[in-house]
Amino acid sequence: MINKLFYIIYNSYYKHGEYKNDIPSLTVGGIFLGCFFSISFLIVMIIGLIDNPLHYRLPRLSKPILFFITILFGIIVYFVFYHKKKYKEIYETYKEDIFLNSQFAKYLGFTISIIIIISPLILGLVRNKICFGYWA
Repeated sequence: MINKLFYIIYNSYYKHGEYKNDIPSLTVGGIFLGCFFSISFLIVMIIGLIDNPLHYRLPRLSKPILFFITILFGIIVYFVFYHKKKYKEIYETYKEDIFLNSQFAKYLGFTISIIIIISPLILGLVRNKICFGYWA
């Protein structure tokens, strides 16, 4: 599933080799870095909310810790998509798939990525509305 999502977004930037001002593999890697970071942030929020929903506060992280976490997720993205040029294998595997090359799949792929990235914000807003009665 993650390879298909990677292909949809990668193909949107790659355009069969006709890109000009961008390096598609790095752009998509950055998008997935944000997705992995958001997923981990969401997991921490869910665990904290299950434990103590009314008084849960996110831990304050210093810049070195955030830098370390970003590097860690960068390494994960590297090994999932770039090690031994896996992004090219993914592209070659799915380039003939009619659905994954459709406009609908492109919208669906970007929508899923955006929802993943903003999901911690959505959870925080819903928690505030449920626990305290306001949205912000």
